[in-house]
Amino acid sequence: MANLSNKEVSNRPEKPQSAETFIKKILKEDGLGPDFKTDDGLFCSDYVTVTYNDNSTKKYERQSLKKVNEEMIAEYIARGPFTKSIDITGKFFGSNKQQSLKVSKFVKTGEFGGQEGGKKVNLGIVFENDFYARLEEALEGKRLLNERNQGIDSYSTAVSYILKKTSEMKKSPAISVEDTGGRNTSRPIQASAGSLYIAPNDHTKHGALLSDIDVHHKRGKSHLSLKYGATLTFMNAGVSKILTESEMKTGVISNVQGKNILAAFGIDEQLFCDVFNKYGSGAKFPTVTAQLDNKQKALCRNLLSTGVGSGYWMVHGQPNQSVNFYYMDSQKNRVASTPPTEVEINYGGSRGVGKRVDVQFSNPYFDFKLNIRNKQSGLYPSHIMLDYTTKDAIGKTNITNNTNITNL
Repeated sequence: MANLSNKEVSNRPEKPQSAETFIKKILKEDGLGPDFKTDDGLFCSDYVTVTYNDNSTKKYERQSLKKVNEEMIAEYIARGPFTKSIDITGKFFGSNKQQSLKVSKFVKTGEFGGQEGGKKVNLGIVFENDFYARLEEALEGKRLLNERNQGIDSYSTAVSYILKKTSEMKKSPAISVEDTGGRNTSRPIQASAGSLYIAPNDHTKHGALLSDIDVHHKRGKSHLSLKYGATLTFMNAGVSKILTESEMKTGVISNVQGKNILAAFGIDEQLFCDVFNKYGSGAKFPTVTAQLDNKQKALCRNLLSTGVGSGYWMVHGQPNQSVNFYYMDSQKNRVASTPPTEVEINYGGSRGVGKRVDVQFSNPYFDFKLNIRNKQSGLYPSHIMLDYTTKDAIGKTNITNNTNITNL
């Protein structure tokens, strides 16, 4: 493996992520730990001392107030291009001796764009495979709670409850299950004058498209959409042919789909183009609160409605091995697609200097975060993503293997 350098952990306009990851690890922010891999073993950092080109020094050490840490992160990134030397102080695992190391002693791991130490496990795929296996075993009449020592992570109780509820809705017993996740059904963004949606333009037709597992009953079938983790995604669509580089360089978007996407979330067209056109110039862009008018709300509502869809059961696996479960019907879809009155727009991301635009808003069922950015190491947008977290108001049932399903 290669080793890091001062340049790689200092802020560079073309690659700011490594600098941000480095300082956040030192300050233990955003769930990042302070440990670094070195040629001599694992090293736990306590703080970093940076000497700048003007020979001034700054010590960056974690503070109890998150706001102070965030200010240090912003300062480190802003002063990054003027870095002269970087010294990290800490201890090797198993040693009580504090010492300082140069960045060049640190191995360039996957966090910094290096080679991963091992193949990364996709927990969502693991969850889907485990859940499908439990469904098949349940339909064979097997009980798998304690005798196989699987405990809470076997999902057996959740599977029993879900088979019971889907059968009640269909008024027909479950017979078999089908893995439909491999279909990778396309759901592209489409638009026309005054319209914006995820195709097809009917939320009731998205249940089958969102299904990862179909439960076949004696009469009919139930669609299960399986998700895993805290933050999930309703939409991950390519936009390079919608928000094109050639149009954005002029500062004017003429593509109907592009114009409607920006309008649906109250994004100012000129500011949006400036974020990408002026990236790396030192320009800093604002965070603004935008009010949506009725036309913008209509665009947003239809996009959310078709993005969320209806006619399926959500099976949302949690990191603590429990499962949140609810049915998305037409009534829930109406509430879930309620457009906001106002949105928060982060031009240039949270710090105002990134090659991205983020939009945050909420409705009674979800907290949303939209981002438009390049996911392919380029400058101009390649994708639009709509992430969400679910609120309790949606009526989800949380199930663990300690849950007494007869009381649900």
